[in-house]
Amino acid sequence: MSEFDFIHDLKSLSDPNHALNLEDDAAALPAGDVICTDTLVESVHFLGRETPQDLAHKLLAVNVSDVVAMNARPTHALLNLTLPSYCDPTWRAGFIEGLGQACELFSVQVLGGDTTRSPGPLVLSATLLGMLEERQMWRRAGARVGDLVCVGGTIGRGALGLDDMMTGTTNSAAALHFKRPMPRLDLLGCDGVSGCADVSDGLVADLAHICRASGVSSTLDLSRIPYADPSADWALQATGGDDYELVFTLSPTASLPAGCTVVGEIVPIQGDGTVALQGPADMIEATLAQSGYEHF
Repeated sequence: MSEFDFIHDLKSLSDPNHALNLEDDAAALPAGDVICTDTLVESVHFLGRETPQDLAHKLLAVNVSDVVAMNARPTHALLNLTLPSYCDPTWRAGFIEGLGQACELFSVQVLGGDTTRSPGPLVLSATLLGMLEERQMWRRAGARVGDLVCVGGTIGRGALGLDDMMTGTTNSAAALHFKRPMPRLDLLGCDGVSGCADVSDGLVADLAHICRASGVSSTLDLSRIPYADPSADWALQATGGDDYELVFTLSPTASLPAGCTVVGEIVPIQGDGTVALQGPADMIEATLAQSGYEHF
């Protein structure tokens, strides 16, 4: 059973008015709010050699990114921290320091949560609330045939950063991004956006999430992707996770937001209803051999 099969089996238990069919990065709440939750597990989402300040930033940032993907501004957080014995008073003080910096950076206040001991590993979870502030909610299910497929910023820093971290290069630009990603709050409220997801599982995989939710297919021109490092492994960058940029669909009559790139187009559903890769044959072959992040 895959991660998405598991989520599908939970749909019968979900609130039909607010769960959004369990297809989006967050759920809707009354009065124009959204809510999301995300978890970081040692040796799964981080290596265990990061500082507590880095982990506090990343925990908040990955949740902020989910809220931003819904066109909402983050406001409040609940924390659930499962701490092994090595999280001593010095570690906890460092975590609070990093969390305070992240809360100030993202304009988020902590509401509370829960802490507990664990024999291991370290597990950090946050639930984040956000407000739409009268903006239209962005949904994965909003893409329409003829829309442009766009990405914000560059793609691949997360995957390259993980590679650097695993080989001991901890201070490269990519490694710093892996440890302290910056969600795209600057893109809130952009006109003409029809469908959106944050790039956490990898660009190809997250674009496929939009297509499946919208009942469409898309093209993705691999040669047009703004790679973080054009000299590095393109396939790794196109499919690797932890970018926390946005992939979104845009009306062809709308203005492209500053710093964003058109990389494809939404087309009528074809085959399995996901992503048709375009570009040089060797790039397509290498990318098809990779896959986005899957939990199961």
